Amino acid sequence: MAVKQYQPTSDELDLGINHVCYEYANLMSSSFWSLHGQAPWRTNVDDAFLLGFRKLRDFLLRDARSQIGDRELPDILALDYLPPGATRSWDLPIWEAQWKGPMDKQLAHLTFRRDWGWNHTEWIPKLEPEMREAWSRFLGAAAPETKVKFHAELELCRRKPGFARIVL
Repeated sequence: MAVKQYQPTSDELDLGINHVCYEYANLMSSSFWSLHGQAPWRTNVDDAFLLGFRKLRDFLLRDARSQIGDRELPDILALDYLPPGATRSWDLPIWEAQWKGPMDKQLAHLTFRRDWGWNHTEWIPKLEPEMREAWSRFLGAAAPETKVKFHAELELCRRKPGFARIVL
């Protein structure tokens, strides 16, 4: 049985830029506040960082959309914004080696098998630069007209209340 491929429309691709930039801006905000925030609310920010990183990881590194039965779901992928034939020039090696597997147990389950402990002072300084590098390489590889739209949307994010101190 052939899988029904999901093909986003140009309007969906434009709206997707808004969603992706929102997630990226929130990830960078959570990174900042994880290091500069106060307990106990900083713990919530740490969870937001982990979840946001996981979402952007899927956006940046997945080669295919999720499926239900014989149809693809409308997932937004970085590949949607690259010129035809372009290849990915970015990766997230620390995340892939250290956190991709344990993340399920860290975020979504209470389990006796939670083998990794989250220490924001150890992991944020490693993971944030890794995401920034991957994000920069993604933007550099994006189709020219798409790159302009991403930069414009990021500028709108920068102007939102609470983002003045956040480097996007």
